[in-house]
Amino acid sequence: MKKDAISAGLFIAIGFLCVAIVIAVLIPLVRDVIDDADNNRPDVPAASLYMPLPHADLLSNSVTTGEA
Repeated sequence: MKKDAISAGLFIAIGFLCVAIVIAVLIPLVRDVIDDADNNRPDVPAASLYMPLPHADLLSNSVTTGEA
């Protein structure tokens, strides 16, 4: 009876080990397939960022004040 329990436990442990190895191999493969499938989407254009000038700098500009 004790040998049957040990053999059943080893059978289950080896089964879990095999499943873990298969999952560890399949996850990167599935991720690669999904990443390749996502690359078909068009690129979204990036927004242009700019910093507006403060109001005081606009008033002291030589074009707006007429100074040379």
